[in-house]
Amino acid sequence: MSCVDYIQSISYKGGKYHLYYKVTFSKILMELAEEDVDDFMKDFNEEFVEPMPEFFSANPVNTELEVGVEFSFDIDPKKATEEEKEVLPKKAGNKYLIPFSFGNELSQADDFDSLDAESESIAMAMMSTAKFRILIAKNIIPTVETAYFKGTGKKDFSIPFFDFGDSYCLEIPYIVFFERTMYNFNEIVIIPHG
Repeated sequence: MSCVDYIQSISYKGGKYHLYYKVTFSKILMELAEEDVDDFMKDFNEEFVEPMPEFFSANPVNTELEVGVEFSFDIDPKKATEEEKEVLPKKAGNKYLIPFSFGNELSQADDFDSLDAESESIAMAMMSTAKFRILIAKNIIPTVETAYFKGTGKKDFSIPFFDFGDSYCLEIPYIVFFERTMYNFNEIVIIPHG
């Protein structure tokens, strides 16, 4: 069971990057928390959707079980504006840098300081089930040896990854975003084999 579902996909075809994002929330868990779905989405749109750059195309998601938004767009890297280049993968030496668009916003999420010990334990358990998935086509990054968020100290956060055939899937536990001072969530660092 998960309260939030996030998918980010990056592929490359015909000289253009195709980027897709989907963020959805469980209606059932909102109802259990006595959260009004319409009010929640209004706040979410004001905080996350409206500030997005104009080149994003946003579509609402509203099913029986979830509510949220999906974004998609295509960018020709040869014609990209500076703003568009900010969301594209970059190569820096032997590393690839993948922008994680919602990383900073998620790291600003409310922490559990105001909860009692039992409520905090339940909230942490629920957050531990939520994962953010980043799919990266192999024609962008052919191999992956390691992936991580750079730490603000000496320790980085290692991100598990899986081979999905034509792409790699990185899985980021939502709960890591409550460690807001420990890691840089703006980008994912990927080191390929060899």
